[in-house]
Amino acid sequence: MKPSIFILLIAGIFQNLTAQTNAKGIKLPKRKGDLNCFYKPKYSEAQRNQFYPFNIADTIKLISFRYHRHNYPIKGDTLLIDSLIEIKVLSKAEINNLTDILYNNFYKKQRNYGSITQCFFPRNAFLFYDKVGHLREYILICFHCSRHEESSNKIYFGSNCIQKVEKLQQFFVSLGIKFGTDKTVDLYPGEISDEEVK
Repeated sequence: MKPSIFILLIAGIFQNLTAQTNAKGIKLPKRKGDLNCFYKPKYSEAQRNQFYPFNIADTIKLISFRYHRHNYPIKGDTLLIDSLIEIKVLSKAEINNLTDILYNNFYKKQRNYGSITQCFFPRNAFLFYDKVGHLREYILICFHCSRHEESSNKIYFGSNCIQKVEKLQQFFVSLGIKFGTDKTVDLYPGEISDEEVK
């Protein structure tokens, strides 16, 4: 096929598709907004501590664990200790820093769209314990995928702006949690890959 005929054929197909779209009156909405984070100290420490689950937590821990496909060390309100790599109990000042990251980072502009990645290989989590030592809630985090999952839809994570998970990653690293925070490591020693499970 001659190049000029091929170009005309492609142009005709494109014009036909465009005409069909216009004929049906379908207009895709413009993507408005800016998903980047900006910091604004809107909430005081006292206000941030009233967001769930901080308002019911007596102790908050950071953990790291080996990823095994859909097999996390948290089973209901039980934590499987043998699966853990690192544990860090947060001080009051560290909790203050954490809530500042979660609740004082906002979208630059209100958005009408979002972004999500399909992968989810969590190796880190926040654990929320009550006064009698029961695990009440948790947030799983996959720094490789920039995703998080909450144990309950009651948990308020704040604005899901793009750099928030990166800021949480830096928070983990600053407190000595290394496992799961290095994005250059795809599979840590002792982990079971998805291919091995199939």
